[in-house]
Amino acid sequence: MWILSADIGGTKLALALSKQEQPEILIKQMEVKSPQQSESLFEAIISGFHKLLEGEEGDVIKVAVGLPGILDLKQGLVVFQQNLPWRNFPLVQRLQTTFSKAEVFMETDMMTAANGEYKVRHFEKETFIYVTISTGIACCIIHEGKFLRGAGIPGEIGFSITGSGAYFEEVCAGPGLLNTLQQQTNEEGKLQQFFERYYEKDERIVPLIHEWQQEIAQKIHSFILLADPHVVVLGGGVMNHHPQIVDEISGLVDQYFSLPFFEHKKGRVQASLNKGNAGLIGAALL
Repeated sequence: MWILSADIGGTKLALALSKQEQPEILIKQMEVKSPQQSESLFEAIISGFHKLLEGEEGDVIKVAVGLPGILDLKQGLVVFQQNLPWRNFPLVQRLQTTFSKAEVFMETDMMTAANGEYKVRHFEKETFIYVTISTGIACCIIHEGKFLRGAGIPGEIGFSITGSGAYFEEVCAGPGLLNTLQQQTNEEGKLQQFFERYYEKDERIVPLIHEWQQEIAQKIHSFILLADPHVVVLGGGVMNHHPQIVDEISGLVDQYFSLPFFEHKKGRVQASLNKGNAGLIGAALL
């Protein structure tokens, strides 16, 4: 029995095949460029799924998809995405028609990633926060195995305000950090190059990265005080590629818990276990 999972992005379409007994182990994977036409995108998903199934025996019992944007989960509609062509697209129905024996799941990519991190830790009753720091910033809270959905659009922490009055995302997401580094040093370069200089203890880069880390750590500190989660995971492209940065932010958060009765809140910030496959694994585990 097989599970098909998809992580649909504006530029990249990632697909995977896993077994019912071990959904978190991706047996086969593939990536293709995301087509920018509605039907072409759907056809690319179906074509990719069929390629993954080539040579395999057994039924598909689950198809699970994670994607960004506004979703109508009750109706199974992809309502709107900034970087995808679907508008009120009946994705669940279309997938159900193709894979008639399968149960079809659709969820936001943030929640699929969080779901994977939660379940590979074998959590069931714990409270958990997943924070992604990549080209943007957002988060997802899971409490006792269920997504905290609020009034409809939770987790948009990228639009919280920093001390400077800017949005958190403008300052601390990958593009925002790169912009700060370029402006403050008056140098061109890629983010990875600046991080390499940080690891080499470049005196121009170190204080800038430290200021960025402190901004993130202060937010995480507030999240822990607010929700008292068992674990906060820092994921997304920036964090997944820089485990040392995650460790240092974790250390800063611990320092902020200086009062004796907060000692038990230390050590809760962790790196992603699923890294770049967080969305695919989380979808398979829905």
